[in-house]
Amino acid sequence: MKKLATALCCLAALGLSAPTLAHGFTKPQHGGVVMMNGETLFELVAQPAGVSLYMIDEDDPVNAAGMTAKLSVTAGGKRSDVAMVAMKGNQFFAKGLKLPKGANVGVQVTNKATGARYGTTFIIK
Repeated sequence: MKKLATALCCLAALGLSAPTLAHGFTKPQHGGVVMMNGETLFELVAQPAGVSLYMIDEDDPVNAAGMTAKLSVTAGGKRSDVAMVAMKGNQFFAKGLKLPKGANVGVQVTNKATGARYGTTFIIK
């Protein structure tokens, strides 16, 4: 009986000491910069034609068509709000937007149906 109890204790200790793995993935999928806020992943991608934003919530791509998105860009002491257009899948796009180095970019995405808001902040390097 003692051997069984000892074996069970050892197994329990091994289970308790298992490493905790991060939820989901945090590597850029589109060549941008990734930020997490809770279970929500945002990827900001600067492109020659503008800026794209991709959003994943709880490991599932968010349907951009059901959301509104805007960026608040603060650079050189000036702030500008830029509405983004929903594209296919989980992509939002701001045509012609350039993000200067050192800019602080606030992201706000709102679910049209529920009003739930998601956001994060990027600092452009």
